[in-house]
Amino acid sequence: MRDNKGSAAILSLFFSLVAIVMIALVMDVGYLLAVKISARHALNIALKAAAAQIDRAALADAENSRVVILEQEAKKAFYTCLRENLRLDGNNNPLSGSMADGTVGVEYFHVANDVPFSYQYGDFRETITRPAVTAIISFPVKIGPWIRVVRPDYREVTTIYVHSTVAPRVIRKTE
Repeated sequence: MRDNKGSAAILSLFFSLVAIVMIALVMDVGYLLAVKISARHALNIALKAAAAQIDRAALADAENSRVVILEQEAKKAFYTCLRENLRLDGNNNPLSGSMADGTVGVEYFHVANDVPFSYQYGDFRETITRPAVTAIISFPVKIGPWIRVVRPDYREVTTIYVHSTVAPRVIRKTE
């Protein structure tokens, strides 16, 4: 009877350790997903600010009303908003409280006024069918130690890529 209690204690200890490791692994993966989701929200907000830079004269043109995004203004609004929401300095380096663990790279930024517009970045392809602003950002994030237990080929820091495209929302008054 004593042998069974000893075996049960060892088995319970083993399963408890496995459960702790699994919980830690889930927390590490969850952290990476939360960072990516937060970065996507920050990117969307920056792209919305960029897409709001509309040429009002082109929109008000009685004969040929069209949506045109002002490129220079859009780029300025994008970077200002992105840096504010990701807590970055003027060189896209993280400030205190930033989710990034290194410089945030703007891998791709484009104001698409001439549509349809197609582009490719790596394996990713997109065709934009109305005036919009699109961007891809990347940034390093430290990964937890438990991911590296399962995947020893992973380094301490991984690069996260985030993509989004935003078109301006124009509401025309009907009379």
